[in-house]
Amino acid sequence: MKPKVLNWIKQLQNGEIDKKIILILNEIHRHTNSKTGKGFTNISELRTDLQMAHQSLTAILSQVQDEGMIDMYGEIDVDGTLYQKIRYAREHEREGLILKRKKEKYIKWLRVGIDELTQFMPSSLIEELKKAKR
Repeated sequence: MKPKVLNWIKQLQNGEIDKKIILILNEIHRHTNSKTGKGFTNISELRTDLQMAHQSLTAILSQVQDEGMIDMYGEIDVDGTLYQKIRYAREHEREGLILKRKKEKYIKWLRVGIDELTQFMPSSLIEELKKAKR
């Protein structure tokens, strides 16, 4: 098993993942709140504020994005590097964000996944998927 997977299992078993998710969501919510924040944050800011490793942070962000808890949109320049803006999602937006994320993953799979899995597919299916890719 990959070291990354073993690390995730270890963190899940000792409850660190849940704590990190809560910390991240709280920080995003704090920045998104119109009374105290500017309406959004970004990965660079979260890494600094939470003193968290980039890989851990992006993995958790991906997970909560899949659940419709956050919206990643637009870009902001931070010291010459572009980062997506991140905001806490409003409750009425979550189902739409979940669907949007599923579509993004499907399109990414169409671009990359087909080529990796062609050995397992009949040629007719491969052709149909290539049409969908266009």
